[in-house]
Amino acid sequence: MRLKKIFNNNSILVDVGKGQEAIVFGKGVGFEQGKNRHVDSSKIQKIFYLDNKKDKESLDYLFHNIPADIISAVFAVIENARINYHFQVYDSIYLTLSEHINGAYKLLLAGRYQENEIPDLSAKYPKEYQIAKEALGIINSKLGVEFPNSEVKSIALHFINSKIPNGIAKHEGKSKYIFDTSKLINVVLNVLDNNNVYQNGKNRDSFRRFLIHLQYLAKRLWRPPEKDESIDKKIECDMIKAYPRSYQITQEIFQALSDEFDFHPSDAERVYFIIHVHQILGQEEKE
Repeated sequence: MRLKKIFNNNSILVDVGKGQEAIVFGKGVGFEQGKNRHVDSSKIQKIFYLDNKKDKESLDYLFHNIPADIISAVFAVIENARINYHFQVYDSIYLTLSEHINGAYKLLLAGRYQENEIPDLSAKYPKEYQIAKEALGIINSKLGVEFPNSEVKSIALHFINSKIPNGIAKHEGKSKYIFDTSKLINVVLNVLDNNNVYQNGKNRDSFRRFLIHLQYLAKRLWRPPEKDESIDKKIECDMIKAYPRSYQITQEIFQALSDEFDFHPSDAERVYFIIHVHQILGQEEKE
């Protein structure tokens, strides 16, 4: 395993042989290292194998744009879920959760943080919410801040959406259930375009997060459904009433996906999309 590129003292790009690259994370793994040197395996905490160009671009973005202390906190959160709860997730959560925490952290420091309006799904997803509660404690401790308890709902949503179903290995999730992600994203963007929803200065970060969310939500939407994908009807009705435009756009998105991919969403998946579309619309929802 030879060093190819240093992102920071704790993350590097390596060559693992046979044309395969990986990103390695570990305390001090990149400190005082030179190109083509062998990597000290005792410092390695996590390895991300890059299967394609998109994987490399996503993780390259992560280590270049997210502060190291936030990445470290998110890694600790995910490791806690994996070790203490045997909770397996797709690797995309490392990027999406890091981006979310980074954005929330900036808002908190600027005094502009607003508690989210995501419905409480703890009755349906008790394990994910317990993981999220512990995650909030880890993040607050490592970053020296005090996020409101409502942040638990946002963190839990990341774990709900990125969970690997029981009986499916990570490599199966990438091969057996893979599909044309780019085509799906284009279908969604066309619906947004038809509704005059575009990326702008106000929603740039939310829009980017939405596109990243689509990539791992796609895995959730297209993997074999787990038992009981239903959700409390009252929660769904409350979301539809609170965010009518997001609901209308979500319905159009699902119709387009159904026409293109014969896709049939559960009620729970509908609620998740309403939340994501609402975050893109922001104040436009009320206009």
